[in-house]
Amino acid sequence: MPGAVRFFRETLPLHRTTSGATYEIDTWTYAHPEASRRVYLQGGLHGIELTGIPVLHEFMREIEARQLPLHCICVPQSNPMGLDSQIMGQQVGYNNLHTNQQNCWNWNRLGLLRDEPSQEGRWIRTLLDLSEAAEVVLDLHTAGGENTPHVYVHVSQVEQAQGLGFPHVLVWAAHSTSFSDTCQARGQVALTFELSASRSVTRTDIDRGLHALRCFFGMLPKTEGSRIWDLRTQLKKWYAPKPGILCWHVAAGEEVREGQPIATLYTRDGAEPLGAPCSGVLLLKNPTHAPHEHQELAKFLSSTRS
Repeated sequence: MPGAVRFFRETLPLHRTTSGATYEIDTWTYAHPEASRRVYLQGGLHGIELTGIPVLHEFMREIEARQLPLHCICVPQSNPMGLDSQIMGQQVGYNNLHTNQQNCWNWNRLGLLRDEPSQEGRWIRTLLDLSEAAEVVLDLHTAGGENTPHVYVHVSQVEQAQGLGFPHVLVWAAHSTSFSDTCQARGQVALTFELSASRSVTRTDIDRGLHALRCFFGMLPKTEGSRIWDLRTQLKKWYAPKPGILCWHVAAGEEVREGQPIATLYTRDGAEPLGAPCSGVLLLKNPTHAPHEHQELAKFLSSTRS
């Protein structure tokens, strides 16, 4: 297409490893001359969360094909350190397994990192700077070993999150230090998509992410059916009462009743049925099937508030 606007890539160095290899991130910029808004799209903030990376690469092609009137900065693979953190071929790194910064846990909690002169501080400042001029920030994540797709959004921006094909919208009001929360506090529309389970990618997962983006940007009509939940009072974590081997009897996304048998835990003493801790929806299962005592097993959306 003669004269068509294309994405162009810029590679930004982050830091060097002991051997002298350099970690880098690629930023892709699309600047339509009739752009009506500025957007920032990001994937892979956690190294084990893979689905957003192919979703954004495919969506960039759609933006070009339709010549959408946007100014867009896209960072599909925003955390190369976490992505490289593997043990025996298994993705293990939420963040940077090499330095163990912030106990190698969660780089989506920026308040402890962005002002540090560390590898992680320099990295997160790079992402915050790239996203600062955008009016809209969409951060693509995944969650758990099995989940039902959902989106996190500030209470003031709920309308932006509805109609994107997600069964559940989780609404928060109290500020944290997550990436989206940091952007929302700067006055930006900021949504966190939880597209699928972590550590795997399927064609269905990619198509779901593309559908959400198409709806958000007006390429498809918005849909009905998202249920709204209060993050503070309705999201419930569930922990193993004893150590053992866990066998689930229900799938993520299913409605459950409090006390309903939903799993069996095989302990040293034998099989023990486990009942649902509340009535509502099983939002996600954590990937462990051999939990320690008091290890988190799952998250539920409770039909009653606490």
